[in-house]
Amino acid sequence: MTSPSSLLRSYASWITRHRLAVVLAVAAVTGLLLSRVGNLKMDFNPDVYTPQAHPYVQATHVIEQVFGGRNITVIGIVPKQGDIYQPAVLAKIQHIQAAVEQLPNVIRHNVISLAARKVKEIKGTAEGMEVRQMMETIPQTPQEIARLKAAVASMPIYVNSLVSPDGRAAAVIGDFKIDERNPSAQAMVDALRPILDRERDSTVDFYLGGLQVNSAAAEVQMMKMPIFFGLALLIIMAVQFWSFRSVQGMLLPMLTGIVSVLWSLGWMGILGIHLDPMCITTPILILAVATGHAIQILKRYYEEYRRLRAAGVEPREANREAVVESVVRVGPVMITAGLIAVITFYSLVATGIDMVKHFGVFAGTGVLGTMILELTLIPALRAWLPAPKVRESAREGEAGVLDRFLIGLANRLVGGRAPWFVGGGVLILVVAAVGVLFLRVDNNFKLYFKADSEFRVHDRALNRRFGGTNAIQFLIETPKQDGIKDPRVLRAMDKLQAFFATEPDVGKTQSLADLVKRMNQAMHGDNPAAYVIPESQQLVAQYLFLYSLSGDPQDFDSFVDNDYRRAVIWAYIKNDSTAYADALARKAQAVIAANFPPGVSVRMGGSQPQIMALNEVLLRDKLRNMAQMGVIVFLLSALVLRSFTGGLFVLTPLVAVIATNFGLLGWLGMPLDLSAVVTAAMAIGIGADYEIYLLFRFREELARHGNVLEATRASLLTSGKAILLVAISIVGGYSVLQTADFQFFNMLSSLVTSTMLVSALFALFFLRALMMVFKPRFIFGDRRAELFSQAIPAAEGGVK
Repeated sequence: MTSPSSLLRSYASWITRHRLAVVLAVAAVTGLLLSRVGNLKMDFNPDVYTPQAHPYVQATHVIEQVFGGRNITVIGIVPKQGDIYQPAVLAKIQHIQAAVEQLPNVIRHNVISLAARKVKEIKGTAEGMEVRQMMETIPQTPQEIARLKAAVASMPIYVNSLVSPDGRAAAVIGDFKIDERNPSAQAMVDALRPILDRERDSTVDFYLGGLQVNSAAAEVQMMKMPIFFGLALLIIMAVQFWSFRSVQGMLLPMLTGIVSVLWSLGWMGILGIHLDPMCITTPILILAVATGHAIQILKRYYEEYRRLRAAGVEPREANREAVVESVVRVGPVMITAGLIAVITFYSLVATGIDMVKHFGVFAGTGVLGTMILELTLIPALRAWLPAPKVRESAREGEAGVLDRFLIGLANRLVGGRAPWFVGGGVLILVVAAVGVLFLRVDNNFKLYFKADSEFRVHDRALNRRFGGTNAIQFLIETPKQDGIKDPRVLRAMDKLQAFFATEPDVGKTQSLADLVKRMNQAMHGDNPAAYVIPESQQLVAQYLFLYSLSGDPQDFDSFVDNDYRRAVIWAYIKNDSTAYADALARKAQAVIAANFPPGVSVRMGGSQPQIMALNEVLLRDKLRNMAQMGVIVFLLSALVLRSFTGGLFVLTPLVAVIATNFGLLGWLGMPLDLSAVVTAAMAIGIGADYEIYLLFRFREELARHGNVLEATRASLLTSGKAILLVAISIVGGYSVLQTADFQFFNMLSSLVTSTMLVSALFALFFLRALMMVFKPRFIFGDRRAELFSQAIPAAEGGVK
């Protein structure tokens, strides 16, 4: 039977002989995939980052279909002098209202302000009820302005939503559908800006807020990613040049990385997956991982080339043979480590969040493309290019700072210091475990922007003046038509709103109950004591009928459906924390259970509950996914190493790294959010590469030298050094994100940096120390006592 190494040797020889065909084939595939990159679009649709099967998200979809209000945008109009009750300011409100209604993808009947047709004043008259538009024309005289002020004051539902309590600010609230052909929030904001620019002058300030404005601000930052990718490319190139000290050694890994990124983007274009906030940073990861694998195989190429040249083989033949030998030696390890990473990243598809799925597909495809390129394009090009000059090859093999560090590490590991390293690793884990106790799950998208950013400045201004820019909606569903007219249901809605009024960070609630109470008050001579829900359903129905005689059919569309079977309560909150919203929701559930009659269901949705759903699923899926990824790593490692213990040796440092990563989050007070999910997946997917490369190289060197110390030194100087260079490449590439004005990038950069450094150090120190302490049979066989009796004296001499 043909051995795997023989098959790889035949394969590598075929690649070197048909290098032109291989290069042309890779170029053709690259061209095909590159042609699909144009299909990619930025996507900030909330459906991307919210778990669609979660009850909160499903309720949000129902609310959106029936009432709208999912993509609310608030335009604040603030006079620099005086209040809003000035003809010029009121005219601006009217002009903005009319212009926003004409925008594409706007839900026209949900655009509201004092100038909106559906915003009405309710008054009682001798003949019954009078309903009139709040501001049909712009008041000009003091008497007309006084009437408008009185009308607004008589309608509490609009105070703190359309007009600030002090009258010094007004709002135009727009509601938009997401354009599936162009799911860009920035396009919507760009459409609003000319409207505001036409009204902008020295007398007013305008502020923009809401979910779509948040998404648009993030989109602006995401569009800067090509700049960061270019900077990361330069940094990683510098690391490659430092590593190989040659132009060829620098360019070949970079070519692998760039083509891998293009392949991944093209494949996403074919699948119709848009770029979202998590995917947008993945090219840096793919670039760094691809160059890392290239370091492993090219380092081996230089080793083999120097050995062959030292043996007297002429340069051209040595070049070809070194290519073949490097593929034979590193290929199995690369395939093993690469498949573990690919399967690990692809396992993220099982999560309930599309954004995480897309990241898994993107990263997994990038690593898969890297494997293919490293075993086709790079050997073909390396065989095609001129052989390295002797001087260049020698420089690549010179001992430097890293070499001296790794030699010292090898001496200490073998010379009896391994238990200290194991103890240090255990101590780190204990400290990290304590930090995990302080870990909290939170996704506050607003905090991804710096405090002085335009978005945060506008958001604070709106929250100071109005009820809040974050929304929670409660969907009330009754079993029969006109069920919402039941006074018991309306009173329960009113009690839920009264509960929210006691919460300091809830700025405003609105529902049909507010309008029914106002109708009852108007029909009782504006008596404040009559601002309550009527006792009988017949009277509620009568009020609604009287309203309809002079009102419009769409006036209540934001609060109740046409057959009065379903209604919605809107609650606006000023606190951005989803942890706060979650605590608020739990309190609200107790109020709901105590007040709503049997048969009436109340479901929660809206912008904040969607993020709450993300938190819940993020925690549940992350724990499950980490366990799933751990099982995959263990099984594949055990299979490849043909040892149960071997699987544990690969898995243990990964568990340690993740525990340390989460503990660090807890100690620093950083939340477990989307950026932490990315880094946890990276720690497993890339960390497994580190362990596999080290274990395979150590076993190879031990078989070659028959000496633990020599094997430790040789493996650390080759695979160990490559691991450090990979970590430095990833850290360097992601460090450019620290210069971004977007704190999501800053946080991701910090987490990736710490995770990759800890992963590399655990692989070099902790894994090696475990090997020396436990001396597993799958590595040392039955000669453990003999091997270590030879190694320790020599290592101790090296330590001295």
